[in-house]
Amino acid sequence: MSRALAIASRELKAYLLTPGGYIIIALFLVLVGIYFSVRSFDLGQPSSLRAVFEVGTWLLLFVCPAITMRAISEERRLGTFEALMTAPVSEAEVVAGKYLAALAFLALMLAPTALHVAALELYGRPDYGELLSGYLGMLLAGSAYLASGVLASVLTTSQVVAFLLTLFFWLTFNAGTRILPQHVPQFWADIVQSLDAQQRLGLFAIGLIDTAGIVYFLSLTAVFLIAAVAALLWRKMP
Repeated sequence: MSRALAIASRELKAYLLTPGGYIIIALFLVLVGIYFSVRSFDLGQPSSLRAVFEVGTWLLLFVCPAITMRAISEERRLGTFEALMTAPVSEAEVVAGKYLAALAFLALMLAPTALHVAALELYGRPDYGELLSGYLGMLLAGSAYLASGVLASVLTTSQVVAFLLTLFFWLTFNAGTRILPQHVPQFWADIVQSLDAQQRLGLFAIGLIDTAGIVYFLSLTAVFLIAAVAALLWRKMP
């Protein structure tokens, strides 16, 4: 575990020492800030970040692939990944380290949105239970998006391809869970609807912490990370 944390520390420093990391943070905060200003102070609206959480989870579909697209693909392109693997680290530790760094970066990116909470406190009485639920939903969704991005980064040496693979997977997945239930028998429609990530995130946004939703996102995260480790092991096979 210490080796995974060392990789995570190195990777997080790389995010914070390059302009790309700050560009991602700036774009996310600007877009969320605009939406917060427009939607959160309407007359008669509750003092909450519900609208921000809803748009924020959609923005994560684009932001998370941008965070992870260089995780492993760039090292493989530059030839530094082989040097990393000659160190006494396993494939699982490499994947865990890359993922933890991306998750820490995501948490740092979300931290400044606490200023929105302070603004709500000045002009209203926000429900902190709902706010914590919304942030939990964003972190859970981001966790799954990041894990899928790490997997995509393992599968290609191109950052752009890794970004597009992750983005189009989730866009197709979300579209499929909305469209397919209208064209399949009810039994299958119920199963497909239960896979709708945005529907589950909607519950978190309104303050409903759904245990099934937590298990859903953590399970997706685990599946993607295990697949990433398996893909690295497969690449080592002669």
